Amino acid sequence: MAELLAAWLPALPAALVAVAWCVLPGLLVTTALGLRGVLAWGTAPAVSVATVAVGAVVASAAALPWSPLVALVPALALALLLAAARWGRARLRLRRDAPAPPPPARDGTPVTLAAIAGLAVAALVGAFTVVDGMSLPTALSQTYDAVFHYSAVARIVAEGDASSLTLGTLTSPGAVAAFYPAAWHDLVSLVVLTAGASVPVASNAVAGVMAAVVWPLSCTALVRVVAGPSWAAVAAAPVLATGFIAFPWSLLSFGVLWPNLVGMSLVPAVLAVVVAAVGREAVGPLTRARAVVLLPVLLAGLALGHPSTVFSLAVIGAFPVGWSFARMLGRMLRAGRWAVAVPAGLAAVAVVTAVVGWLLTSPVFDDVRSFDWPAFVTPLDAVRETALGATNSKGPAWVVSVVVLVGLVAALWRPGYRWLVPAHLASATLYVLAASSESPLTAAITAFWYNDSYRLAAMIPVTGVPLAVVGLLAVGALLGRLPGLSRIGTDGLTALATVAVLVGSGGMYARTHASFVDDSYLAVPAGRSELVDPAERAFYDRVAAIVPPDAVVAQNPWTGSALLWALTGREVLFPHLTGDWTADQDLIGRHLDDVQADPATCAVVTRSDVRYLLVGNADFWPGDARSLEYPGLASPDPRSGFELLASDRFGNALYRVPACDPAAGSPADG
Repeated sequence: MAELLAAWLPALPAALVAVAWCVLPGLLVTTALGLRGVLAWGTAPAVSVATVAVGAVVASAAALPWSPLVALVPALALALLLAAARWGRARLRLRRDAPAPPPPARDGTPVTLAAIAGLAVAALVGAFTVVDGMSLPTALSQTYDAVFHYSAVARIVAEGDASSLTLGTLTSPGAVAAFYPAAWHDLVSLVVLTAGASVPVASNAVAGVMAAVVWPLSCTALVRVVAGPSWAAVAAAPVLATGFIAFPWSLLSFGVLWPNLVGMSLVPAVLAVVVAAVGREAVGPLTRARAVVLLPVLLAGLALGHPSTVFSLAVIGAFPVGWSFARMLGRMLRAGRWAVAVPAGLAAVAVVTAVVGWLLTSPVFDDVRSFDWPAFVTPLDAVRETALGATNSKGPAWVVSVVVLVGLVAALWRPGYRWLVPAHLASATLYVLAASSESPLTAAITAFWYNDSYRLAAMIPVTGVPLAVVGLLAVGALLGRLPGLSRIGTDGLTALATVAVLVGSGGMYARTHASFVDDSYLAVPAGRSELVDPAERAFYDRVAAIVPPDAVVAQNPWTGSALLWALTGREVLFPHLTGDWTADQDLIGRHLDDVQADPATCAVVTRSDVRYLLVGNADFWPGDARSLEYPGLASPDPRSGFELLASDRFGNALYRVPACDPAAGSPADG
């Protein structure tokens, strides 16, 4: 372990910069809004992501190159606007000689210190999981989706355009605009630009910070809203947040789903604001008015993190909203206001029915409905997995699962907690459907998550964490009734129960979670394919020393060479394994070896500034027919005029593309 820590020390600046970008811009805004303590810090990452991602869209539209300064401007502007609005409101109140509202209740020192302690433990558990799972800060995620994400960051750094409205053109280069949620890539690019880290190191830093810092912070904000100013609750929340394999650890390995990692890390904080917005009383400094102001900003951040997380929020958030609405109707009925309550209730049912019907049938979502993930367990087994915290056939998390189940029972007895029960069961039901059913109805219902059980399982801890806290609070209250323990108090006993869970779970299953993260980061996975092995990375360093920064390298992306751009800054013709490539790219991929004999190929190569050919072994997903779609990018015939510049004994080679004359179709002079 000491060797691992030593290997990660050079990446510490990148990790600290990632924390700063994820927290500080948003903290400026939440503080200017009037939030303090746990809620100011807990909602800050969601605001940071929103201001950075929205700022990237605005900067692109204004033709401003992406930079750390440009990324910081939206947060500064919003903070100044909110501070000015608060100042103006105070001045107006003075002019009218109106009494000032009472200051909001603060968390108090015990709550603040407890939250800090819990977050510190969560950060340590999360850091251990990340370090042990990734092994090295330079490790690559050897997964299909990672190719796009690495290349997208490389393009942002090279071209200065970080907009979600244009990022999709990476794999649709013929389009003027193509949407792809860019919040993840924006944050990673800022770490690259600020800390000088490489794309892989910056990616690992942001992934680790999301799992070990942002997610626990977000869960702490939700628990602060749900459970109130209980120091034991805010201490337990971040610790428990690290104990679920479904999130965040699964999304650090499967896919790899980094954009979903960003979005789902923020959902608890946004849910906290939703609960505060529909609540009858202010939650400390988070009044209903402040929640309403904050909510649109946070929703923008979710949408640009990943749109599917907006649907996750909608499913879970429907229950506190519905619960609040039902209570309001109940008060109206008890007051005899039937003429208002009945039409309002019927109108709400009609609106919800219409919206759900449109979502399930609209052709707008046909593309996501087309994703077909086969069922892999029976319905009963899927239910068992959700109950045991063992989604996607992982090992059971007995300790945490028992605490969550206790929380489910305890929540039924407290009105403020009851909505957590149906919300949790709704998330679990969606997972069960995706994991065990292939019916058209299941496809329609789960389409917003690409019918993917991993994305749906990630929703379960959003309510699982507060339910686990409720369970520990119930245990603390029960123990407090025993002779000799009442002097410790409910909060003290809850804290002791949290320590027991931490110890009993072996540090929140950190070693188990690390072994799962490790699956996608193995440098040489035994018995499976890989994108880039150590020999290829070493050869790519040689390529970077030969190829000038302004040249384009042609390559078969299935050799792993799509990552050349992210690893060395040298642009490649095919930055992802698949894409809606242009006619020029298709022609080069099939006929680059004819560059001297075919005038059309010569013209396209010249226009595309392709000056080098990189050849390697297509050993990622062996047998995939798509790797055969680049016949013109194989090792060229020695008589074709390609000049060998570098090679190694593993089959990697770099060639200079011969000069040609598009008009003559023959070698150009000189």
